[in-house]
Amino acid sequence: MFNTGDFVFDSVAGANAQVLERIEMWGYTSYKVFDSATGQVYKATEEQLNKGGSAAQYDENYLRYVTLLAKIKNETAGGFLSALSSGIIPLPHQLHVLNRAMETNNIRYILADEVGLGKTIEAGMIIKELQSRGLVQRVLVVCPTGLVTQWASEMQEKFHEKFQVILPSDYDTIRRLTDADDVYGQFDQVISPMDSIKPIEKHAGWTDERVEKYNEERIYSIINSGWDLIIIDEAHRVAGSSGEVARYKLGYLLSQASPYLLLLSATPHNGKTEPFLRLVRLLDEEAFPNAKSIVKEQVAPYLIRTEKREAIDNNGNRLFKNRITHLVELNWDERHTLQRELYQLVSTYVSKTYDKARRNRKKNMCLIFLLIIMQRMVTSSTAAVRQSLERRLQVLKTQSTRIGSLTEEDLAELDIEDGVEEAIEAMSLDIDTEIEELERIIAVAKQAEFQYPDVKVEKLVDTIDEILSEDRDQKIIVFTEFVATQGYLKKLLENRGFTVTILNGGMNIEERNEALLEFKTKSNIFISTDAGGEGLNLQFSNIIINYDLPWNPMKIEQRCGRADRIGQQRDVHIYNFIITDTVECRVREVLEEKLSVILKEMGVDKYSDVLDSEVAEVDFTEVYMNSIGKPRSVEKNLYPVESEVKQQVANAQKYKDIIREEKDLRSLVGTESDFDVDGALRQMMAYYESWKGHDLRLIDRISINDVEITKHLRTSIIQDHDSQLLSIGIKDFPNEAGYFMLWELSISDEESGKRIIPIFVNENFILRPMAGKRLMDVFLDGNSKLTVKSAPNISEEEYKKLEAMCMDFAYDTFVELKDKQIQTKKESYTKYMYALQLRTEAAEHIGIENIRRSRLAKLEREKATIEAEYKKGSQVYPDFRMMIMIRLEA
Repeated sequence: MFNTGDFVFDSVAGANAQVLERIEMWGYTSYKVFDSATGQVYKATEEQLNKGGSAAQYDENYLRYVTLLAKIKNETAGGFLSALSSGIIPLPHQLHVLNRAMETNNIRYILADEVGLGKTIEAGMIIKELQSRGLVQRVLVVCPTGLVTQWASEMQEKFHEKFQVILPSDYDTIRRLTDADDVYGQFDQVISPMDSIKPIEKHAGWTDERVEKYNEERIYSIINSGWDLIIIDEAHRVAGSSGEVARYKLGYLLSQASPYLLLLSATPHNGKTEPFLRLVRLLDEEAFPNAKSIVKEQVAPYLIRTEKREAIDNNGNRLFKNRITHLVELNWDERHTLQRELYQLVSTYVSKTYDKARRNRKKNMCLIFLLIIMQRMVTSSTAAVRQSLERRLQVLKTQSTRIGSLTEEDLAELDIEDGVEEAIEAMSLDIDTEIEELERIIAVAKQAEFQYPDVKVEKLVDTIDEILSEDRDQKIIVFTEFVATQGYLKKLLENRGFTVTILNGGMNIEERNEALLEFKTKSNIFISTDAGGEGLNLQFSNIIINYDLPWNPMKIEQRCGRADRIGQQRDVHIYNFIITDTVECRVREVLEEKLSVILKEMGVDKYSDVLDSEVAEVDFTEVYMNSIGKPRSVEKNLYPVESEVKQQVANAQKYKDIIREEKDLRSLVGTESDFDVDGALRQMMAYYESWKGHDLRLIDRISINDVEITKHLRTSIIQDHDSQLLSIGIKDFPNEAGYFMLWELSISDEESGKRIIPIFVNENFILRPMAGKRLMDVFLDGNSKLTVKSAPNISEEEYKKLEAMCMDFAYDTFVELKDKQIQTKKESYTKYMYALQLRTEAAEHIGIENIRRSRLAKLEREKATIEAEYKKGSQVYPDFRMMIMIRLEA
């Protein structure tokens, strides 16, 4: 006869169970029992139940099976299952990201490490861990077009994960090959460019029906495809400058389409609260009801960030090499008289037209963008500005101008390569005058090309020769803003015997891949535009030449970040080319002087520390454009920007504290996991099949979410008090005689609230604190030599004595689990209660009384629900059960 709570073995079901109720009626006795492996409650007769658990014969295979199962359960609860060592050796800050990300089951974070720290790798580690735990199968990565190749190659090379890149041009092909309209549903792991799927509201020449069809094919088909995890790279782009822009709509829809969400951005907060609020609301709308919720305590649970100055390698040394900047100043001389004249003519044309165009700025945005391009081109290369001027002249002569659709917002976001064609076709303010002026400028440009190579060319060749003379295998990266300058330099350098590869934003993914491979394996020189260079990992080179300098310092910082990355083995040398006798040079000199003073006043000791954030948000274009043709007004033109920079840096001091994360990365040095869960699962199943006497099946691929594996992981193994014990001798291991036990401690039904503790007590009932883990390691080692016999079970009195000793030993683990659970629940409770308070304060200001009462009543109900969930989640239900006990022989 069994009592409620007894553990039994069901000989019919072949499984352990626990008695919930004894039922006696009309001379029959039956039992309602619970199978913890399946969660099933069912009825069983007394005859089919055996007390204490399985009556099966125990052997060495059983011991190793149970020990390995315990190891896997512990890893599931508190460790990492992904075999990280197979693809990469994670750095301390990357392990920190994985630790933070897997702290709770609510995996919705901003990964905000600074540029070059490997956020793609961190996301890949999280993907592998979630896969290993059986939590995700379908993964979507959304990123800028320039990063698609990097994502695909990183996932393949580092994690052996195949991601399907889906471009708009692939839609029809995939439909035809699969005979299915659900394009994204055909693949479990997909990478899609951000701008190819964002919804549009209108399109020139399209009907509303066609716009709707386009949106359905792009954004809604991807949204409705059932993703388990969505990753948005460069996520600050979807925060937008307003909640209405297409990229924000894309971000919002994606945030609702998956339970797990990772937002990757080195610059999540640009000093302005509203975009950051929109970004964190993608993770959790309820936790961030308004701007008042953007405080450190509220943001911290959602944001993981390491700064470069914190980053260390696996030996605890500083991770990044030094960066050495060389300013290369160039002067026009008598050989460059026509180049100087061309610069002055273009500057006059730009300045005069710009002054007129900005009187109706909204209407003339395309023309303004064209003028900005022309002014930047004239200091880049004669060939570039001449080609663009000729195309503009042709447009004017053929009257091919048109009203453009560029906006202020577009202008702020556009790379110099984007929108050039539209700008060339901008409406003229005075077409006849402009034609006459352009013809005069083009004539001088043609003469300048024949007079002498551009002033920067000679120094470029000399610099490259000097670098290569020291190391013929050196790889040199040259950046320019313009495709025309890129082509000009490629031809010129190849004519001088250099091997050159180019990359720009107009190249497709296959062309980008070919270019990167060519530079890595063949050519010495790599010429890239800013749009082309986005997202590149070029740490095999340590030389960057900025042939022309963007007006925004952030662009220069991004260029440097291509080589100044993890894996760089040498100091990085940056060569900045600038022509001294230009307004641009004067603006840059004054700007850098003022920035240095401002940053010093604000307590910022390193200029580059702010280039990836707040200064990037200051628009320097106006300063340059207003100074063209008026070089004496540079300081005056800088006044408003100076004020804005001061405000931005002041804001930065506040928000940097909000997103800064305090941590000790040194504590993670040498802690990377080498646990191979797939190998462990295969070995566990082999031990189990051998114990059962079955033929050993060949198990090639197995995962933690397989039905059979899940059954094993959910099984509650309980020591049988009635059967004989295993008696084990270990060859060449200096152990005492005594008892080795595995005890399962749990404080809740969640896996994170469970641990299996190995404990050894010698035959004199003295507990040896370190011996349990060492013995467990011996049994986990398949090469250890064991001799196996049987021994009598211990008495109930001895069992109780052992149980008391083991409970005392396990108390610290119990406290640790309890405190962690309570802390986690309290953090969640505090977060939502703070947000609820802010929402309540806002609701109290609603002017219409019945709406105010209704809203406040709803918030009270929410509060009650949150409090009830917190109370329930904070409850601890301790349980302590022996899984296995063996007699160890000395």
